[in-house]
Amino acid sequence: MGTHPKNRRLCVTADVGPFSVSVGFDDDGRAIEVFMTGRGKTGTALNDHLYDLGVTVSKIIQGDED
Repeated sequence: MGTHPKNRRLCVTADVGPFSVSVGFDDDGRAIEVFMTGRGKTGTALNDHLYDLGVTVSKIIQGDED
């Protein structure tokens, strides 16, 4: 895990096949957000779905399941 400026959250990124997943952590080390992307052009249907999936997972982690 790298060092980040004070105004940035700790974030870990892993490549899984053709995809990347990043998990952001709060100051207490709890996962609070998730970002998923596919390698390739941004704005594709797949990347849009991965973005929406990340937002949904982040909301569930934060307790906002609506």
